Amino acid sequence: MPAQGTPLHVVSEILGHTSIAITRDVYGHLLIDDKRTAAESMSSALFGS
Repeated sequence: MPAQGTPLHVVSEILGHTSIAITRDVYGHLLIDDKRTAAESMSSALFGS
């Protein structure tokens, strides 16, 4: 679900994890591309294309 864009707190609730930290620890590796995309967007916004 995180890879499809479902927010981590929603995934955590659906899976019944007691803490979002558990969800992040288990599925965090799926968010690496999201972090890269965000960093590239920020770079473009600050420094141009």
